[in-house]
Amino acid sequence: MKKNKTFYTLKNRDGREVQIDLNNYKVTCTITGTRKAFYHKYLAGLIERDYDNNIDTFRTTYVSREAKKADSKQKRVDQIQDRISRAYDLITQLKSQVEDLTRNNA
Repeated sequence: MKKNKTFYTLKNRDGREVQIDLNNYKVTCTITGTRKAFYHKYLAGLIERDYDNNIDTFRTTYVSREAKKADSKQKRVDQIQDRISRAYDLITQLKSQVEDLTRNNA
């Protein structure tokens, strides 16, 4: 069975136009190291929209949804930890105010 070739015109790192067959194209996630295949029309749109139509930028900076999801979970954990720290700081501040008020009333 012969695989179809689907060529798209993209830019390379030098800004020159290159013809790339995006049918059955696979790229490696820069964070997880996993190889990912895309449907050629989706991939062409992704490169055009998010990577300035540059195939080399796509190859060197692609991050999979899986990696982004793990990163967003870590960001959420960090946000919650920050909220907890601010809450502890507020509690300490309020306790200090209570102590000042009870000391002044005594």
